[in-house]
Amino acid sequence: MAWPAAAIGPSPAQATTNDIIPPEGRKLSVLADPSWALSLADVLAPEGQAAFKPVAGPNVNFGYTRNANWLRLELNAAASGTALLSLAPNFLDSIDVYIARQRPGLTSADFTPYHHGDHRPLPGDGLSGLQNVVPLSLSAGETTLIYIRIANANSSTHLNIGLYPMAELTTRATEASLLSGLWFGGMGVLLVIQLVFFHFDRKPQYPLLALSTLGIMLVYGGNLGLSRMLLFPDNGPGNDLFMGASAWFGLFASALAYSSILELPRLAPRLHRVYQASAVVGLVGIGFAICKSNIVFGPIGNNFALLMGVVNVAQGLRTANESGAASRLRAAAFCVLWIGSVLSLMQRQGYLGLPNVFWHAYAISGLVQAILLTGALGVRLRAAEALTRQMREQALVAAQDAERSANALVVEKTRELVVARQIAEDALQAELRSQQQQVRFMEVISHQYRTPLAAIRSNVDSIDISLPKADDSNRARVKRIQRAIVRLVEMLEVNLARSRLQGPSFKPEMSDAVASDIVAAAAARALDLMPGAEIEVVIEPSARSLRVNADAAMIELALVNLLENAVKFSAAATPSQVVLSLGAISGAVRVSVADSGIGIPDRELERVLGHGVRGSNVGNIEGSGTGLSLVSRIAIAHGGSVGIVSTAGKGTTVQMTLPLASDCGDTMQIASAATA
Repeated sequence: MAWPAAAIGPSPAQATTNDIIPPEGRKLSVLADPSWALSLADVLAPEGQAAFKPVAGPNVNFGYTRNANWLRLELNAAASGTALLSLAPNFLDSIDVYIARQRPGLTSADFTPYHHGDHRPLPGDGLSGLQNVVPLSLSAGETTLIYIRIANANSSTHLNIGLYPMAELTTRATEASLLSGLWFGGMGVLLVIQLVFFHFDRKPQYPLLALSTLGIMLVYGGNLGLSRMLLFPDNGPGNDLFMGASAWFGLFASALAYSSILELPRLAPRLHRVYQASAVVGLVGIGFAICKSNIVFGPIGNNFALLMGVVNVAQGLRTANESGAASRLRAAAFCVLWIGSVLSLMQRQGYLGLPNVFWHAYAISGLVQAILLTGALGVRLRAAEALTRQMREQALVAAQDAERSANALVVEKTRELVVARQIAEDALQAELRSQQQQVRFMEVISHQYRTPLAAIRSNVDSIDISLPKADDSNRARVKRIQRAIVRLVEMLEVNLARSRLQGPSFKPEMSDAVASDIVAAAAARALDLMPGAEIEVVIEPSARSLRVNADAAMIELALVNLLENAVKFSAAATPSQVVLSLGAISGAVRVSVADSGIGIPDRELERVLGHGVRGSNVGNIEGSGTGLSLVSRIAIAHGGSVGIVSTAGKGTTVQMTLPLASDCGDTMQIASAATA
């Protein structure tokens, strides 16, 4: 069998060990003790000796076993010398070593005992640490007989046996410390790098990979014996719990990390659920470890972990070319870890005679995997940064293009607005000139008609005076001529006033006026314009003395317009009476004109106050659509408003509200009290 001392490599110390004990002088056999009751005396008995079975190498692996186990190691020395027997790992519950020179009639009292194991205090021999070390004194031509009892209740049981000269102890301890420090330092640096990546790129795979890295560090720290030495030197159950929980925590964290790194939630949701199940297995394992039943669940969990390792490799290789260098590094990482895990298990099982260095294959592959996965995430982060930079540059170019386009559009639209404004100003000036011309035309017409009408009226008055009192027929004719002249003059005055208000000089000349006087004047003027019209004037007592601050002529003209519309659109109605009423409301007067004419359709009420708008049901009734618009403008200019209530076919009521003069509030209250 290949012993570690012969497989370490050529060195003077190693050559000395081989000279003292040649490989053919080393024999190892095993005895299982299901009862945990066999003593050294029982083992030395003939039936005990007959039960030992030889094994092929210095490494024995019992797995998760409920048996205690005895090992018999025979060392046939070719030369005298001293050596050290190392037994690893140091976290087995108890390891009892018994050493004696082989001779007939040996009893248990002839053996020198050494007691190790994490359920016992650390030895104070200055030799044991990460490994349990026993000194050997060998004599040429004699066989040293060593019995080793292993009792381990709650974790996988395996033992690596090494043999090396005493002079190599310091060198080996230094090398082990240096390599362990390098490994843990490298893993710690990788963990920090992963957290730094997360600081710059808030994605879950970075902290999850950091947790996985921490899990590997905890597992290897336990396997190496650091937890036994540093954390639980006198607490074996605590070390058992730490190692079991660390192993299952590693499975839990790795399942979540690998699923995130492989982007399974997005690319393979079903496979992602398998990884979630693996994480659940890890949590269940932690529960078994806490309950000191790791031996029950350990074999199942280990097989599941190996299966998930195969799944990792398969998925990594399947997606190796999807994301360039990052996905290839990822696939390599999973392959390396799987190979390291397999080699470590094979060494523990004694397959292929692998030397002790392969016991560290899992730790080495874990470090390499962490490096590769961190590198893959680094490549991905760098690619994301490059993509972000490219997108930022593209966005900047697009923004600059958009800015140039916007500037050009602004210039173009500004030019169009300047042209449109000029056109509008020209149109406005043309409209103003047209309105001024209309006003001047009406003024000329009014002036030209007023002189001959005055002459006609003077002559008609002279004729009226000269007629005999009994000439009733001619006097009636003269009266009709006089009324016609008055109507014609009134029409000229009203149209001239309308033209002026629709022109550029629309500015009321405000003064206090009695509202009832304005209403009465408007009714009289409307009757002059429309002889024969039936206009009823209703003035409420509370409004009789109220005053408004207004341009009386404008308000009068507005009421004449309303009365003219009411009479015109009620001509065909029966009865055709129009009601002009004046009332008082809070802080204002309300003037209403109601008719029983054709009305206004409901859908058109909101727009009939617009300039040039007429109802759709006016038919052949003449009009320009400016009357209501002028009324609305006059009311607004006085701080009032116009409202319309109408029903098609039944009539319309137009209400104009005007604010009272400032000193009329008390008067209105007194009038209201008197009415009450």
